[in-house]
Amino acid sequence: MRKLRAYLQASHFGPTLLITVISFVLAARLWWEGPAYVIAFTVFLGQLLIGWSNDLYDYQDDLSHSRTNKPLVAGTITFYSLRKATFILLPIAFIANLIGPLGIKGGLVYLLGVGCGIAYNFYFKYSRYSPLPYAIACAALPASVFFAINRTPPFWVLCVGSMLGVAFHFINVIKDLDQDRTSQIRGLPQLLGKKISITLALLLVAASAFVFANSPVSRDFSPRQSSESVSSSIFTVGGDRPTFVTLPNGYLKSKPAPLIIDLHGYMSTSINHQRFARMDSAANKRGVIYAAPDGLPDSQGYQFWNASKACCNFNANPVDDASFIQSIIDEISSKVSVDPKRIYVFGHSNGHFMTYKFACTHPQTVAAIAGLAGAMDIANQSCGAQVPVSVLHIHGTSDEVITYSGGEIFGNIYTGAEASVKRWAEIDKCSPSPLVGAAFDLVTSLDGAETIPTIYACPDAAVELWTITGGAHGPVLDSSFGLKVMDWLLAHPKK
Repeated sequence: MRKLRAYLQASHFGPTLLITVISFVLAARLWWEGPAYVIAFTVFLGQLLIGWSNDLYDYQDDLSHSRTNKPLVAGTITFYSLRKATFILLPIAFIANLIGPLGIKGGLVYLLGVGCGIAYNFYFKYSRYSPLPYAIACAALPASVFFAINRTPPFWVLCVGSMLGVAFHFINVIKDLDQDRTSQIRGLPQLLGKKISITLALLLVAASAFVFANSPVSRDFSPRQSSESVSSSIFTVGGDRPTFVTLPNGYLKSKPAPLIIDLHGYMSTSINHQRFARMDSAANKRGVIYAAPDGLPDSQGYQFWNASKACCNFNANPVDDASFIQSIIDEISSKVSVDPKRIYVFGHSNGHFMTYKFACTHPQTVAAIAGLAGAMDIANQSCGAQVPVSVLHIHGTSDEVITYSGGEIFGNIYTGAEASVKRWAEIDKCSPSPLVGAAFDLVTSLDGAETIPTIYACPDAAVELWTITGGAHGPVLDSSFGLKVMDWLLAHPKK
């Protein structure tokens, strides 16, 4: 354990940990948590290389200045063992960054930053151009994550990264300025002196804060433009409840496009829901306009939809979310070309409850709804739909939150999956005897063909139940789930 701490200390653990955490936050924000952990690990490997090579190269200088805070000088690890570890790590870090989630492009950009860090140790620290590798490396880190999801890094992100990197360079060397001069280290901070270096560092930090505050941070760090959902245009609707709307690639104003409203579950957010269901990716691939609004926060700070007595308006908030969703649809339709016969709503859990509420209250608007792990209220009078709406209900038999067979939340009863679909089949005047179709693979994280479709024959709509055998409330979904659901919705326009 003592040696492990020494190896970590030799990596300049503070800055290494900071860079690793930044890489995780960026990846989690732009992508999702799964790849973010792997990206953080591969970035950590690269930072180890920079720190270890620095301690190896500076070993004699550290000895001359008795820097016992360095593990090599303190003798907790030997020069040869650290050099051996560095040479072993070099190909591992190189390959891991190229085959990991960063991909070839993102991995090469990050490795460029690592190369700059190593080049600083061997050359630039002796040159007036010493800030250059910091500027490049600290811009390369966020750029690598953007490139990993096939997005061009915004210019302001590169500027902020570079300025903060240079500021860190000035601050980092101030404590050793006098010793560096005796060691013939003539970087820019050594040439300018302590006062000017501190002043420049503060100015760079202030400039970074100014650029950050005046940049479209929410838009540029939104996963709505992920590798599978790159859009040609994004705009905002919703007034005081802003909602990003993403137009698909190839959108033409002369050709009305389908629209889908994507609703998160209770305690979730639109961003987290996109990472979960991947409907934004499916929308882009199928040429569908995509919007994912957010519910209002309740007294616990959790976002909810006022969908039914059972779920999930636990504070009796008088908000009319069905009217809010209708207003979003109307506003989007006023700004871009929406096909009125192909407007759809999808939701998970509380969002699925909300799809039923919207279909019940605005059946003239929506062509079809689909949802996972939700239900309807038990009371028949809670739904007054008189116009056919196609319904796809998806539910796992192992759902312990909104149970497949129905249940209650705080005494408020909700219908089971089969009962919910049967009620809607009655609304759409479907045949009372559904057919059971062939099982298929909907959730690839479950083995085999786990999903069984129950299909009603209806005159003017379609009603189906997809039962996921062994499916949980929030199963692990991939892009194929969103595409299957999207294709079902698109196959059922308003008649």
